[in-house]
Amino acid sequence: MYRNDPEKAVRGQEFIKLLHHYIGEQLDARLTKFARSRGVKVVYEATLLSATKPKNADVAVIDPENGPLVIIGVRSQMSSVGKNVLGYYEGIVGECSSLEEWFPMATHGYAYLHPLKPIKAGAEKEALDHARYARMYAAVTGRGQYEYRTQRGRFDEFAYLVVDFDQTPPVIRDDIVQTAVSATDMRLETFVGRIVSRFQQRLLFWDIFA
Repeated sequence: MYRNDPEKAVRGQEFIKLLHHYIGEQLDARLTKFARSRGVKVVYEATLLSATKPKNADVAVIDPENGPLVIIGVRSQMSSVGKNVLGYYEGIVGECSSLEEWFPMATHGYAYLHPLKPIKAGAEKEALDHARYARMYAAVTGRGQYEYRTQRGRFDEFAYLVVDFDQTPPVIRDDIVQTAVSATDMRLETFVGRIVSRFQQRLLFWDIFA
């Protein structure tokens, strides 16, 4: 999809919405009968208030009376990574802080995708430092189990995907990330499970997820 028309895939969000729905469908599958009876739903592109301005949350689990229970951002950065990664980093941390100011009890997560090698025509020789990026994202995850009410700008859980698009099907290179940040689990395959565990630790009395 991206190779056929990079501009359309990015601007139209066709590419990244595949990841939105992958995460959202897993969250939906974990909702309990109690949650469904209350009308709790997984919502894509949910417009949420924050401390600065309304923001669109890529994936959110929302209770009709209590608001967002889980808020997840999703981003792919397929080209100009070295040029823009710090600016985007600053942006996602600021957005996290602003949303946590308004919804401190919610579980906050982020999934970020980089290609192993740039696949956009003309950008194939761009140098990428995935180990450095992994350390950056690890530094803003792991909001404390007990300090979460006061911590801002740290996600509860993070998934960092380094994807080798030269393979068929594409392969997520978790080994690169794990070598860089061995103490932090940043795998996509465990991401939703980690989000659910964080939620359950925080709200023991609210049987939303199985």
